[in-house]
Amino acid sequence: MPIRPRTPVRSSPSALWRHWSLWVWFAVALVLSVGGVALWKSGRWLIKEDSFEKARWAVVLSGESRDCERSDAAIRLFQDGRLDTLILSGTRLFKNRYQCEFVLDYVAQQGVPRDRVFEFRQDAYSTQEEARLLIRQFHLMDLDTVLIITSTYHTARTRRIFRKLTGGYPVVLVAAAEYHVFDPNAWWSNRESRKIWFGEWVKTLFTWYELMGAPPETGKADFQGLTPDIWASKTGATLPPLPVDTAKAPPAAAEDGKPAKDSLGKDAAGEKAADNGGEKVGDKSLEKAAEEKSGSDKVSGTAAVDSAKARKDSVKAAESKAKAETKAAEAKAAEAKAAKDSSVAEAASAKSNEAAKFAAEATRSAVEGKTATKDTLAKKSLPRAPKKPAGPAPKTVKKEEKKPEKAEKAERPEKAEKTKKKG
Repeated sequence: MPIRPRTPVRSSPSALWRHWSLWVWFAVALVLSVGGVALWKSGRWLIKEDSFEKARWAVVLSGESRDCERSDAAIRLFQDGRLDTLILSGTRLFKNRYQCEFVLDYVAQQGVPRDRVFEFRQDAYSTQEEARLLIRQFHLMDLDTVLIITSTYHTARTRRIFRKLTGGYPVVLVAAAEYHVFDPNAWWSNRESRKIWFGEWVKTLFTWYELMGAPPETGKADFQGLTPDIWASKTGATLPPLPVDTAKAPPAAAEDGKPAKDSLGKDAAGEKAADNGGEKVGDKSLEKAAEEKSGSDKVSGTAAVDSAKARKDSVKAAESKAKAETKAAEAKAAEAKAAKDSSVAEAASAKSNEAAKFAAEATRSAVEGKTATKDTLAKKSLPRAPKKPAGPAPKTVKKEEKKPEKAEKAERPEKAEKTKKKG
């Protein structure tokens, strides 16, 4: 028997689909697994904080919740001796009232001395804009290290913004304040936590896009933005420079290649000596500033009272002037109205006189048996110039006046007697 060649066995389309479907399902499972883990860990990725031992200056960013979690974290750090001075940054809440004003009262009630707390009032609409304003103030004050205190979910974005805009100087450290509503390990557990997670990630993406080509902030503030102003005394003299910071962080490089003037790169002995001497100078300067501030507050208080009285008097004068102008305008309006009414009355009287003349003419024409029309009456009413006679003036014939009837009756018997006598 002849040997026939074997035909190759072709796989059916269903077998090929089963073969590729396994890889598709495996890819889908892998993506879902990685995505699930990323979503689970995404809450922790929003938190980035730095470790430090002590900081000279700390800034509490605006935008905290009604629970004041950022202020509470700053108070705890101050009570533990890890902070020396607080700057409360706050935006406007209503008209000319700022959030930092209320937070200042709360911080003072918790035992933080007033001479260690300052306000920074600003009208920024974003964290990036607030960071630029604060960095300009840092440059004016010549600070080398600053601690930024903000909420946990806000730390990563804040750290990225400040380090991008400062360009390495001053050194910026970030501390996290626990917020009980947001749980980074279970951000999906409640509605508010989900809102914070979603909003923060959207802002992070926009911040990353805006900071790609943003240059560092190198300008200085035009004026001292801290309240009260510790840099200007009653006589206008400036206070001694503030001591260097003692926070533990890598030193920032200056423009000339040398380390920046920061106390973070010194040895332990030099650091301790600088801290002790700096704290003494800082305490003396703060005490002197507080004494001068109290005197200047009294002077400024009297000046404020005088200015308030002058402002009140000017307001009263403006009100009286406005009232006088209003009365004058009303008088003018009344005069104009009276003039208008008099003109209307004159027109009405003229119209009534014309109607009376028309009625008189109509009555006269009716008596004479003539039909009067408006045209004829109008022509009659118009004055006409007398015509000059062409010839000699006609002789006037005097008509005998008719005697009254009683006189005629009295003359009749006299006439009868005369006729009798003649006869």
